[in-house]
Amino acid sequence: MKKLFSILLSMTLLVCMPGLFAFGTPRGRAAEPDAPEGPRDLFVSPNGDDAAAGTKDAPLHTLAAAKEKLKALKGAVGDGEAVHVWLRGGRYPQSEPLVFTSDDLPGVTFASYPGEEAEITGSRAISGFAEETVNGVRVFTKTLDPATDPVDFKSLFRGGEQLPVARYPEKGYFKVKATAPEDDLWTEENTPWSLTRGQRSFYAEPADLIDFTNPEDVQVRILHYWHDELMFLTAVDRGTGKLGLSRPSSMLIRDIDRYYFENVFEAMNEPGEWYLNTKTNKLYYVPAAGETADALTLYASSLERLVEIDGVSGIGFDHIRFTETDWTVPSVGEWEGGWRRDADIDALQAALDVRGVVEVGNARDVSFTNCEFINLGADGVKFLAGVKHSRVDGCLFRNIAATGVFVGGRNCRPEEPDCTRDITVTNNDISGYGRKFFCAIGVQVTYCDGAEISHNEISDGYYTAISDGWVWGYGYQLTNNIKITDNLIYNIGQGWLSDMGGVYTLGIQPGTVISGNVFHNVAADPGEGGYGGWGVYLDEGSSQILVEKNLVFACGSDSYHLHYGKDNIVRNNIFALSGESQIRVNSKYEGHRTADFTGNIVLTDSGVPVFGYMQKPDALTAENNILWDVTNGANVFAMDGGDRSRAMSLKKAQNRGFLGENVVADPGFTDPLSFDFTLKADSPAFEIGFEAWDYTAAGTVAGTTVGFDTAGGQTAYNANAAATAESGLTACPYCGSVHEGLWEKFVQFFHKIFWFIVNLFQR
Repeated sequence: MKKLFSILLSMTLLVCMPGLFAFGTPRGRAAEPDAPEGPRDLFVSPNGDDAAAGTKDAPLHTLAAAKEKLKALKGAVGDGEAVHVWLRGGRYPQSEPLVFTSDDLPGVTFASYPGEEAEITGSRAISGFAEETVNGVRVFTKTLDPATDPVDFKSLFRGGEQLPVARYPEKGYFKVKATAPEDDLWTEENTPWSLTRGQRSFYAEPADLIDFTNPEDVQVRILHYWHDELMFLTAVDRGTGKLGLSRPSSMLIRDIDRYYFENVFEAMNEPGEWYLNTKTNKLYYVPAAGETADALTLYASSLERLVEIDGVSGIGFDHIRFTETDWTVPSVGEWEGGWRRDADIDALQAALDVRGVVEVGNARDVSFTNCEFINLGADGVKFLAGVKHSRVDGCLFRNIAATGVFVGGRNCRPEEPDCTRDITVTNNDISGYGRKFFCAIGVQVTYCDGAEISHNEISDGYYTAISDGWVWGYGYQLTNNIKITDNLIYNIGQGWLSDMGGVYTLGIQPGTVISGNVFHNVAADPGEGGYGGWGVYLDEGSSQILVEKNLVFACGSDSYHLHYGKDNIVRNNIFALSGESQIRVNSKYEGHRTADFTGNIVLTDSGVPVFGYMQKPDALTAENNILWDVTNGANVFAMDGGDRSRAMSLKKAQNRGFLGENVVADPGFTDPLSFDFTLKADSPAFEIGFEAWDYTAAGTVAGTTVGFDTAGGQTAYNANAAATAESGLTACPYCGSVHEGLWEKFVQFFHKIFWFIVNLFQR
């Protein structure tokens, strides 16, 4: 009996052990087995000692100590031998970046100990607050001590959340009243670029200004074109409204541009808002309900970069959280020169000058797997010149000040040793990018010979999600063979900037493929001067690119747009329900064919044109596509330009040579107005050879884990979709054209009289 009882008890313990071990593990993660301790592995713990041996029972305290300890093994570790630095769970604050050079041991992976969560952070704690009343509200304050506290920071955190600086106005924005050409660096005649004057001031409406406390702490953000200027105030004249700026503007400031102020003492009134007076080192914080000054701990960072790798290969990070770093005003990058450097002008596009929180150069086989990048003040990961065969795989990005992942070095020849090539960015979830630098990108590729950008979910940014190429026009660029496949991209732009795409390309790119992606709800600035929220956006010189099997819908401007380029193939896509037209053939006509459009389903609604900006018949080949209007059926329109008053019926467009033989028929979607684009079995699309694909496969991969514990493949391809289509057009029943202006209405009336007389004679 005792023996039977022992057996039953043992079986019960075995069954219960997984639950027992899982109890208390971080964020609900199931416990994992002990790390497979290799003979050269090291252990690090927040409670360790840098004088210790670095074993599991006697861990080191810092990553820097582990790195230095491994240097002694250089030359002794055989090829292919795996070396791990196991980080026990907890915070690893960095007072300076962790720098890897050619002196370090290659082939080392830094990983969280199984079942635990290690985070590398740039922040330090601040406590010891007192209570005051400021602006009529209760605030907690502390005068920071440079000997013990972080000072001169621009980012503040509480419990893993980034706190907002006080903003004026609290919502919305002001508009520039007038420019101040007397302070410009250049005139229209001598400017180095037509879209800049190097403006160093502008005039606000005096009534919009307040008496700023310490104006030099106040940041001013100007929104225009495809860029947002971020500067500090140098002067405020409340009488005239003139504002001085800390650096020249990179693009023209116009009297229609929007702007607002950040880090404003007088605007601090909402829970969680804060302000730092850099002259007095006094920090102000508006508490949330239930918080007390004596128990409050905030975290601040003045460190921009956490890790730098240059000249050593095989470095990996696995299941590590990189978090809480500060931002700095970008300076011109090392690869830039000329007039921008001389004038201290910010990058003209895509927040190019922002550095990386993790920055890699001149290295091979660098990897980031199942890492988390959260609350960061720069680009998340930046692969620069000479990086090869490296990857970012299964990582989570949240609240990133600039670009999620940047790939690009020099525009060199492929055989040159410092070219960047063969980079993989796959199965990542990037949401909330461009949070400080609005014009940043989700994933950006500038100069790279071969890359895979696949199965990423990218959302909630203010500018382009994926950007590929960095040569405007037809000149040489290294970038080719870029595979942009199976990504899910939605809710970007959000009405702040202009001239953006779900995917954006530049230049000649043989071998580049855009396939299997879902793009929806790309929205540009809807105000005066705003334009361009496109799904697939092939910009200047984009050529030799294959665009196939993409679902693009509900974009504010057009589902597809090419500025100028040639020899592109656009086939077997679904372009649907976008606002201005579905396909904008080309904005600049150059006398050659931009693309062949074949086998696509083009669905519009309420008279929104299917094709726009066709320019000339030889600018496109468009045949064997299915065209349909949800409301008007076969009554579909096209435009040779962008003027809707000159829109024409499909028949007229065919007679003028713009369009070939296409099928006008309901494609048979299940419920397109609810964004269900599943094709019914009897769809006429199959009769033209259309090949269906699984839209639900776009985005992160089902059955995988992204970051520490986010399940992949959970977001539906049409999640959070919203309608964007504009009011439509009606064709003249007599000539097939659209008549919208007063003169055009008269023409329609004339047509009516003319055909009335013709009918009388026919009787």
